[in-house]
Parts: sequence; C-alpha cells; structure tokens
Amino acid sequence: MSVILATEQSAILDHEDWLIHVMRQHNEENTHNDDDNEENTHNDINESTKKMQYQELFDLRTPFLMDGQAHKVAAQLEAKVNNDNTTTEAGIKERKRKRKKEESRDESDAEVDHIQEVFTALRQTHEFMAHFQYTPTTEDFKLNNSHIRDLRKRFTEASSTTLPVLDEHSRERGLQFKTVNGEEYILPPDVHYVCDDAANLLNHTKGKTYDLVVLDPPWQNKYIKRQKRSHGSHHGYGLMTVESILQLPIGRVLNKGALVVIWCTNNKTHIQEFLAGLHHWGVQLVATWYWVKVTKGGELVTSFKSNHNKRPYERLFIVRSPGLDGNSPTIPDGLVFCSVPSALHSHKPPLNEFINKYLPPQPHCLEVFARSLIPGWTCYGLEVLRLQHSFMFQNVKQ
Repeated sequence: MSVILATEQSAILDHEDWLIHVMRQHNEENTHNDDDNEENTHNDINESTKKMQYQELFDLRTPFLMDGQAHKVAAQLEAKVNNDNTTTEAGIKERKRKRKKEESRDESDAEVDHIQEVFTALRQTHEFMAHFQYTPTTEDFKLNNSHIRDLRKRFTEASSTTLPVLDEHSRERGLQFKTVNGEEYILPPDVHYVCDDAANLLNHTKGKTYDLVVLDPPWQNKYIKRQKRSHGSHHGYGLMTVESILQLPIGRVLNKGALVVIWCTNNKTHIQEFLAGLHHWGVQLVATWYWVKVTKGGELVTSFKSNHNKRPYERLFIVRSPGLDGNSPTIPDGLVFCSVPSALHSHKPPLNEFINKYLPPQPHCLEVFARSLIPGWTCYGLEVLRLQHSFMFQNVKQ
C-alpha cells in the first residue's frame, strides 16, 4: 500500500503504488459490461501486467533542472570531472558555487533545518535505501525528464474540459465508466462526487458532517497566474485569496473533534493571515507536517536554498474542531514524509492510510477542491473528475 514506513517523526509514502492497488483491487470486482466501448476499456485496464499512463507520471529520474543545467551535469558524468563526487547532488552543487555563496538567514531557516535534520535521518533507514534504489544515468540527465513533461502536456490537452454541475454516487463495487461532455472517466466504487463551486458546499452536503476534511485550495500564486495567461484557464482552479478561503463553510460540516488537513502555500504572508483566521472555522492548529519531494533515487527534487524560490517541500496544516475524545492519539507536530511527486499539478499523495489512526472507526471523509476520487469518500470540486480521465488509464505504448 502507500505507507512504506511510518514513525513518530517521519514517513515514506508511495503514491504510485496506492493508485495501482486501487485500480487493480476494484477492477477484479468488475463484471462484464454489455457496452462494447466500456468492455474494451475494461479489458485495457484488466491487463494488469502492463504499465499505465498514470504510472509514468512518477518516473522522475533526475532533480528539477533547466535543460542547460541538466546537460552540464551529464557532461560532468561523462568526463568524470569530479571523480568520486560525480553524483546528482555534486553536479547541482557545482552549478551553485557560481552563485552567491552567502545568503542571509531568516525566520524560515529553523523550519528548513528541522526538515533537513529529519530527512537526513530518514535517508539512513533501511526502508528508504530499499525503496529508492534508482541510479540516474548520463542519458537520464540529457533527457531531463522530458518523457514525463511530454506526458503532462498530453494529459492537460486531453482533459481540458469544463464539467457540468454533478452530484452523483459511483456504484458500490467495481470500477465504473462514465462519459461526460464526450470524455470518458473511470470511477472507483463507493464515492459521492460533486462538481460545483466550493462556495456551494452546503447545498450538497445537506446537513451531513465529517470526521476528516482535506483541502488543497488554489492559493494565489504568481507561477499559476503565468500558466493561466500562457496556457488558458484549464490549468487548475481559479485562484483564491486567503479571505475567500476562510469564508468557505468548513466549520459547518465538521463533527466534534474532526480534523481538517490543509495543503498550504509557502508564501509567508498567506500563512500568517490564514493561521490568524482559523477562528472563522472554529478550529485550532494542532500540527504542521512537511511533504518532501524526491526522485526515484531518493534525491531532493531541488535544493532547500534554491535561487528560483522553489523548495523541495510543501507544508500542510492539521487543525481540529473542539470536542475531542480524551482517548484519541496525539498527532505529532513537525512530521516529515517523502514521496516521488506526480508530474501533474496539485496531484497530492494520498494521506488516508497514514492519517486513519487519528480518526474514529469508519470515518466520514470529505475532500474539497478535489481533482480525483477516493473510494469511500465525498469528493468535491470543479475539477473533481479530472484525474479520473480515461487517458490516465491507457496502457503505455512500448
């Protein structure tokens, strides 16, 4: 399953393996369909020994580099300029020596120091070394992950459609094939999925409350703004201010002692404003966790001190509503977990297996701003079916 290792301080997750398990487990439950098109699609999925498109999304072989930088590392590897130090990290360090050596420290350095310390210890574990065994080749650096960049472009083009308002349930067992606006989607079982603006949440929950709510809000972001200007509005949700996020009626759908998990921007001003406004939801912060992104070989996707303001980690806040049972386990603060990231924007690793131990038995779970479906959950958002597009589940052409 998705949790390779879990300790009080750190964890290793495998997003790709979680997707494989969901698809294969529920595909076995399927019965033959009379519709020829659906049957053909089902047969494609049933060939479980073949690799599917979504698995390619995690084939991240080298860190995030500009093509010119990647070619320099490849040249160093070919010439063996650095002798024993010709590793991925050494090549990147060589590039950075030409940059400004001294950087002023700020208040975020304590956070970075903590993440680095925990991640360094995690890398020494047997589980980490066994899981991240890939060694990138010179050719990998020359290609610079072009295969997954191409796949991301093709998926974006294939899935760029505006969905109508939906409020439906997938069937209880097996995969379901659904056509919307001429596009085919493959749905896992037992999901209540809603396509609508988050502001209309209460119209669809209809008094139901939840033990866990997960949100990945479209925080205002300069990079995403540039993407929208360059490639159109199909690149993600419309961006939201912190004030508009806090105005969502999250507090009205929470059970007593419920957890809310919020994937958060690295923008310090947004963080401060958001944490100061948690009273709007009637919740309190209990923990901050950090997702560290690594390649297949376990290398950071970028330096902690990147000159492009890109960091190899994202943070998530865990907040709780009042009324917690005193016997509930304590949620650790500062936990660091790592995984290979998907090539798709905001395709976050699943946390349900990892966070279930902090929830009551058979919890009711809701994801807001969802882009994919989780069996047994309510999944809500304007792009709720996007990552269920049939393109994701086609066999990779050899």
